[in-house]
Amino acid sequence: MNVILGVVILLHPIAALILIWIFMKQRKWRQNKFFLQEQNYQISLEMHRSNGNKLMLGTIFVVFLAVVAEFFRAWIDNVPIYSYMMPNNFHASGGLLGVILMFILWRSGHSTNKKIGTDSFSRTRNLHGRIGDIMSILVIIHAFLGFLYLLQII
Repeated sequence: MNVILGVVILLHPIAALILIWIFMKQRKWRQNKFFLQEQNYQISLEMHRSNGNKLMLGTIFVVFLAVVAEFFRAWIDNVPIYSYMMPNNFHASGGLLGVILMFILWRSGHSTNKKIGTDSFSRTRNLHGRIGDIMSILVIIHAFLGFLYLLQII
């Protein structure tokens, strides 16, 4: 395998592992928020929102790295670009689903922010947490499928 191709292909999984670590750290806020005092809670909530925005941008960046890696791989293998660009495995299809779910999670977090003080706040907050729980399971499955896909292409 070409060394440059190997580096380009490995950028996606390395960035994805960093993003997964940040995502799992972000999820711990649900348990930690109960032990915060009011002033620290507001600071922690702002940090949680800010990190959520960064996670959404990071998700888009990781998907961009995957697309660039597949483009570069098609160019090096001298095959039509569309042959690698179309989601043709569970990892790629799951990645597209993951971006959609991450967007839903991000939007539900922002809608929770708008409903503070209303009756539906608790419902929206719980929905946001449950989506995060489901996402954490799907992220682990997706990472495992990505590892298998990486073994297949290397």
